[in-house]
Amino acid sequence: MVNDIPAPTETFSSSTEEKGKNVKQQPITLILPTSGKLFFEKKQEFQLCKPQLLPLKSFSLEKLERMHKEAQRQLQETRIRTAANKSSNNF
Repeated sequence: MVNDIPAPTETFSSSTEEKGKNVKQQPITLILPTSGKLFFEKKQEFQLCKPQLLPLKSFSLEKLERMHKEAQRQLQETRIRTAANKSSNNF
């Protein structure tokens, strides 16, 4: 069953300019169909996720820094021990 609704027509005027001169305006007529099915699809809108805080340093970089600090600490301890042993051997 198709509703026979008279198609509304609207007239729009358009103007174009060529090299600074106004050209005669031509009406644009909008014609809507009078028969057939009219439908539309509702598309889902994008859903934004919660923003996630990213670390400034990667986990592997943090692990390397921890390993480096541990190696530096161990090196200092061995230097202190060897210095203490040398000083105790001098007496």
